[in-house]
Amino acid sequence: MLSNESLTLRTSQGRLRRIGAAVALALVLCAIAAAGSWERLPDSYYYERVAAQTIIPGCAEIHCFRPLVPWILGLFPASVAKWKVYAAICNAAAAIAVFDLSLVLGLTVRASTIASLLSAFGFGSLYTLFEPFTSDPLMFWFSPLTTRWLVEGRTALAGALTCIGVFAKEFVVAPVVIFALASARAGRRQIAVRAATAAAVSFALWLGLQFFLMHTFGYSYGDNKSPHIESGGYLLFWLRHESLATSAAAMFVEFGALYLLIPFGFRRAPRPLRELTVAALPIACIFAYVQQPDRALWNFHYLTSPLSALVLERLSTPLVTAFVVLYGASYLRIGAQVGAMPEARYAVALTLVLAVAAILADRER
Repeated sequence: MLSNESLTLRTSQGRLRRIGAAVALALVLCAIAAAGSWERLPDSYYYERVAAQTIIPGCAEIHCFRPLVPWILGLFPASVAKWKVYAAICNAAAAIAVFDLSLVLGLTVRASTIASLLSAFGFGSLYTLFEPFTSDPLMFWFSPLTTRWLVEGRTALAGALTCIGVFAKEFVVAPVVIFALASARAGRRQIAVRAATAAAVSFALWLGLQFFLMHTFGYSYGDNKSPHIESGGYLLFWLRHESLATSAAAMFVEFGALYLLIPFGFRRAPRPLRELTVAALPIACIFAYVQQPDRALWNFHYLTSPLSALVLERLSTPLVTAFVVLYGASYLRIGAQVGAMPEARYAVALTLVLAVAAILADRER
């Protein structure tokens, strides 16, 4: 059942506010993208070639199996700027989708707003402003959007979006699987079966895309470690090439102070959010195993941000504002690679202090 505050989504005034917020966020993120580093990473080569050629015969790179975003952006003149704009727009849309989902799950408008800002200015969002040649921004948007539709009972619509999304990246199926697991665990068998069917259809479509590209155009995954589950996937490869200290630091950077807030937010979370969080744990472990862990886990921002917001909303407005500003400022440096920003460790330290203050305030109530 939808919360009373989620009914604001149904009004024209609520829709206009969301559109205005989305435009404002997109403009801010575009400005950050422009100020961030314009360095080109190797992955950009494959995305730009797919954008220009549609198909690259004999491609031996996993990114070639994710053609939707480059096919769409290939309709526009070639430039790095269009990729940064794409990332900014999708991350702004993702933030609004997190706000909408949070309301539907039973959070207050205040907590939902905080959650949306944590998603908009967190590591994963700002990192894609530096490295926009990826399908990740689209996944950051589709995950909360799909989950919201599933919670509202619009399974067919969620399934249709997932079937489109698999042409961008396979992760789009994960939120549907998570919802199906949560529903099955809660005893809602009919709902779980419908969600599982939608996940199965979209996953079969994804497998069909892999088969078609491999057998028609000679595509392969090359030396990518993700498909080699029996030999440690990407996780073992990553750990062998990074020191333990570097790996731990990278994992901490993923969510920073939110790691402190999430467990306490779980205790206060409405039942639907708790159910989704528990169901997401095994899926998160799987993706951290087959992908680079310090980036894979941000895909679950649509759950971690609302959980954290439930604790932060206990702070006064000035302190909440300070947390969001410092939180975003830290990722301007280590996410968007804005060189003019001071070292992120100072902002991170202050967010940890504010997180502890929020936890103490929450326990006193």
